[in-house]
Amino acid sequence: MRSLAAGFLLGVAGSAQANVLVILADDLGVDSIACYREGSDLPNTPNLDALATRGVLFRHAYAYPSCSPTRAALLTGRHPSRTLVGRWIRHENNTGPAVGTLRAGEHTLPELLDRANSGRAHACIGKWHLHDMTFGSTAPAASGFGHYTGFLAGQLPSYFAWPRVANGIETTSTVYATTQQTDDALAWITTQTRPWLCYLAFNAPHLPMQAPPPHLHTRTLGPTPSNRQLYLAMIEALDTEIGRLLTTLGPTVVANTHVLFLGDNGSIQNMAVPPFLGGRAKGTPYEGGINVPLLYAGPAVTAPGREVTALACAVDVFATALELCHATSALPAWHATDGISLLPYLTDPAAMPRRTFAFSEEFTGNAWPAPNTNGHATVRDGAFKLIHRYGGGSHELFDLQADPFERTNLLAGTLSPMQQQHYQALLGEVSRLRTPIARCVPFGSPTCVGSRGVPVLACSAVPRLGSTPRLLLGNAASGTVAVRALGFSHTAQGSAPLPRDLSPWGPAIGCTQWFSLDATDLAITDAAGSASLPIGIPNVPALVETVVFGGWWILDATAPANPAGLVNTTALALVVGP
Repeated sequence: MRSLAAGFLLGVAGSAQANVLVILADDLGVDSIACYREGSDLPNTPNLDALATRGVLFRHAYAYPSCSPTRAALLTGRHPSRTLVGRWIRHENNTGPAVGTLRAGEHTLPELLDRANSGRAHACIGKWHLHDMTFGSTAPAASGFGHYTGFLAGQLPSYFAWPRVANGIETTSTVYATTQQTDDALAWITTQTRPWLCYLAFNAPHLPMQAPPPHLHTRTLGPTPSNRQLYLAMIEALDTEIGRLLTTLGPTVVANTHVLFLGDNGSIQNMAVPPFLGGRAKGTPYEGGINVPLLYAGPAVTAPGREVTALACAVDVFATALELCHATSALPAWHATDGISLLPYLTDPAAMPRRTFAFSEEFTGNAWPAPNTNGHATVRDGAFKLIHRYGGGSHELFDLQADPFERTNLLAGTLSPMQQQHYQALLGEVSRLRTPIARCVPFGSPTCVGSRGVPVLACSAVPRLGSTPRLLLGNAASGTVAVRALGFSHTAQGSAPLPRDLSPWGPAIGCTQWFSLDATDLAITDAAGSASLPIGIPNVPALVETVVFGGWWILDATAPANPAGLVNTTALALVVGP
């Protein structure tokens, strides 16, 4: 009976009519929310606690040591070494050191919702922090969001006077930022007439430390409150405004909304409280810096008020939102993502763990091989955690079951056989994630028929730096002109969306343009209807993970039901590897 019920609830959870609300807090660790019961000096967080009471609390959820990488992971489902958003972005001067920004080629959550024809409205409200100032005020729209209102940079100049951008237009808001961001979310949500996804990224409780309006918190703040008291008051103000948001939406909307709440990294340095160490909070790879709160409440949950101890990562929020919105199919087959949907944990209290490892990392640089030259990669399994440093510095291995607050580095001594086994497995996972894979991935439907049937497309080898794979054609008409085409987009040719049915221009029904035609070369097919041309891959590390699309177009005068006499293959996505 339990499995039948779980299956029914999965169907309810996956309803295309349910809304999705992703709430991100800035610099809020597990030691600063009452329902986690990990800190020794807790603020009042009744509304966040209520999410845990009517939903699920994830005990071992991991983000990254600073904010921009987590934001990129939420929107792409990819770890920083894939997006190259490896550390927080300096908005005014992102050159010393250079840090990657969210690239136009990434497949973001709102873009995938549109590509899946979900019919879902989407908006981003609040802190963006995924580009620097050179991108201007329209970066969120360029990343796919249909609506954006918020703050583009990392740290507000003041919670009471700050540059608020609304769909590209900047003005100054004098409303307390946490309140303004809640108002902006309500203003957008309450006007929607179709299912929606709202990504609400609060600045709070990030610096600057300022006392919120008194009605938003319960702290007694004197004329010179400590930063700790201000921090707690700001968390309480955040909690109050989340409560106002949900109360204003009303019980009917809330009951039909999947709410995912996450922290972008641990508590601010020196705001962490025992048993965490202040110097091992935000900005570090220790538990106080990357083990973050993750809560779910909404229609997917069965047996609410429980805790999940399985490993989870920030990238999993992306995968979960995609599944809840029925948009997973929009992910291209060649596109590497790292997220695993959390939905089975929500619908089934007995769900088995879906992750063997949780991963976090930090580095500077905006091109390969930067991730493997500096910073650190952090990976844990069910018991052990490895901090693997690049460019110098000692590695660290901790037994989190015996030593949850990382007091003893096991690598300072002799490892037992069991510890050595875990160590090797963790090293292997770091290597796997930090080693891009060259690949040729076919896509498209083989329905464009030529005189010999459907022509065949293949690559002679995967594309690696410094290599020259060949794009192969087979089963085409013999002794005819074949055009090898390469392109850089599978979604648009200029202003025309792709894929595009070619039959209105003369080719047979089923002939489709799968990618943009950005470069072409000619060949003549042999007697067997074959041809091949090389693709030179420069030995330039920055080209790692670049995607090039390839295929063939063939003149075939005797192709059936094809007045244009033009036949084309399906397509290949060639992903460059080292």
